[in-house]
Amino acid sequence: MDALVAERRPDRPVSPMAGTAAIGAVVHLPATAIEEGRDLSSMSGVLAGTAYRLLSD
Repeated sequence: MDALVAERRPDRPVSPMAGTAAIGAVVHLPATAIEEGRDLSSMSGVLAGTAYRLLSD
């Protein structure tokens, strides 16, 4: 995660805790959707957007 953000935003490094939080959120969202029986095909944009928002502050 650090490397991906560093490529896009070299002026704003990501702390290890922020990277861990973003990964946890991205893993939690589809797990919840699976438990609820929802279709995952439309989630890719949500997952990417969530990670980006968590790391862009």
